[in-house]
Amino acid sequence: MSGPLSVQILSRAVSDMQRVYGLEPTGRLDAATLTAMQRPRCALPDRTPEDGAGEVRTRRFALTGQRWDKDILEERIPPSLGLNRTSNAIRRAFGVWSSVTPLCFQERPAGDAADILLLFASGFHGDMSLFDGKGGSLAHAFYPGPGTGGDMHFDADEPWTLDAQNQEGIDLFLVAVHELGHALGLEHSENPAAIMAPFYQWSNAQNFSLHGDDIAGVQRMYGEALQAGRSLKTTEPLRNAPPSICDGDFDTVTLLRGEMFVFKGRWFWRVRRNRVLENYPMPISVFWNGLPDDIDAAYERHDGKFVFFKGDRFWLFREADVLPGYPQPLHQYGRGIPAHRIDTAIWWEPKEFTYFFSGDRYWRYNEETRSADHDFPKPISRWGKIPASPRGAFLSDDGASTYFYKGSSYWRFDNRRTEADRGYPRSILKDFMGCVGAPEPGSTEDHPDQEVNMVVTVADSESKVMTLVMVTAPLLLILCILVLVYAILRTLQNKEPSRALVHCKRSLQDWV
Repeated sequence: MSGPLSVQILSRAVSDMQRVYGLEPTGRLDAATLTAMQRPRCALPDRTPEDGAGEVRTRRFALTGQRWDKDILEERIPPSLGLNRTSNAIRRAFGVWSSVTPLCFQERPAGDAADILLLFASGFHGDMSLFDGKGGSLAHAFYPGPGTGGDMHFDADEPWTLDAQNQEGIDLFLVAVHELGHALGLEHSENPAAIMAPFYQWSNAQNFSLHGDDIAGVQRMYGEALQAGRSLKTTEPLRNAPPSICDGDFDTVTLLRGEMFVFKGRWFWRVRRNRVLENYPMPISVFWNGLPDDIDAAYERHDGKFVFFKGDRFWLFREADVLPGYPQPLHQYGRGIPAHRIDTAIWWEPKEFTYFFSGDRYWRYNEETRSADHDFPKPISRWGKIPASPRGAFLSDDGASTYFYKGSSYWRFDNRRTEADRGYPRSILKDFMGCVGAPEPGSTEDHPDQEVNMVVTVADSESKVMTLVMVTAPLLLILCILVLVYAILRTLQNKEPSRALVHCKRSLQDWV
């Protein structure tokens, strides 16, 4: 920056930041200011005095003007947290605000709609405020309102701690109290001792109590508590155990923003570097509001939008927001594509086409003309020995290979040589999801050749039977012949003495 005006703008911005952080507003980037800038903090922006239409505030709470119009709020804790110390710390955070207001929080089961949803995520997570990894911004929340209003998002990459007795790590309870203040309608306070101050500051969570500035702000909106020491009210969550990714048999597998997303029923996982991210699986409705369960296929389009398919309908999302007017009938997506169902879809970057797979055929689709090429569909066998109706397709990081998924197996296609690689199928659970001990492909669905092996086995069994019959039959015949010969000999032996007696009688008569 250069010039007198630029210097003034920078100095004024630094002064505003210093005021919010409780520092002397000198407008200079001194050591104390630089140190403050490096402190971990909430990702929500701070409102300067000028934002309030000229109202000058110093070291005091700030209100957004947005509040809930009811005293009973429903909240939902990620099911992956379970009933452990982590979820208890979050429940305690709700109790902090409930104890000083008439508000009552009811916990809802996983998958149910709620006013306040909690999410632990890394990097891109469905809104325009990406997390930056360890340090920096810790979490953010949305002010009261419909849709994402009231939701609280936490950076999963932070070194979260529970009831820490020192300042190492980031205490989850303290951050949850702060973000819940935003979810109720409080902005950042200029009082550095308040929990609603923008930066993280450690205090003993065991004997924590809200600062007077925080209490004054929330009671300005909702009034005082109906009774002192009011505790958090919850409804017992329904037991709804999420599935294990190592069970396989997914609805679809795709890459979004270079990260693997795995869908099954009403759940989905995010997989990065052969490892499932923490706090997954997560209900689809938490991430993509308006997207149904049991989706058939999904892919990231060439323009960065996400397309989801189910049956004869499709949804178009920009990040986590569904575009107006969706879902729409599948036949409106383009000319010449299957209108009843899409099994798998992939933006094939090597040729800049989209490929749709349905049954035992596939279509090449031009995103610009919104139509399939005239000489399609073609047999899916052109991609190798992949089964009909594959449930996922995605490119390798370098774009050199295409992977197809179904069941618990995957096949690899060499994009440069345009032929299938040998040695497949392999287990996608082992190679992509880190499931140690997952069996190698062995089902007839995963390994079509096994049916042939079964036929061969049956044929071998029949051959053995024929061989046994061919050997046994002559033996039985010989045995029968021997028995017959024996019987004849015995019969002859029994008749021989009679002949001797007759001969003897005749001889005596002749002699006499």
